[in-house]
Amino acid sequence: MLILKVINKISDIVFSIEKVLAILLASVLLVSLAAGVLFRTLKSPLFWSDELAIFCLVWITFIGGSMGLKQNASPSITIVTDLLPKQAKKVVLAISNLLLLVFVGYILYLAFEWINMPNIMIQTSTAMNMPKFYFYLSIPVSFVFMVIHVLNNLLLSFKTVDEAGDLS
Repeated sequence: MLILKVINKISDIVFSIEKVLAILLASVLLVSLAAGVLFRTLKSPLFWSDELAIFCLVWITFIGGSMGLKQNASPSITIVTDLLPKQAKKVVLAISNLLLLVFVGYILYLAFEWINMPNIMIQTSTAMNMPKFYFYLSIPVSFVFMVIHVLNNLLLSFKTVDEAGDLS
């Protein structure tokens, strides 16, 4: 199944990009907050450090959500699916991934509609005076990543399900 291999490879590449982004953003967040505290104690506060930390946290949150989908790390209640035979588990897993793909795709569509509004392009951040567009991009970028991961999970759900109900 060539399409599965291609989507799986794309998902793996996106996951690698997400890891690098998460590390960079967490580092910037840490340095920004530490510098803010240090300069406040020196009676010369950095007016932009808190804002930068907040924007990094927003990006990390959305990127982390996408990474959680890649690793199937979201919590789930399996009391019902544990009682099902293997084939039924496969069907339930495929349906849940399909529903998630529709939901994530719809949010992505809404994010693109929102990001293209004229008032979004002219907004600037208060302290750093940067276009907020770059910070708002966290939503469509992370949801593009989520679509890739969920599509990969959907295609993987058609593979065999082992005795524990996990994908093999």
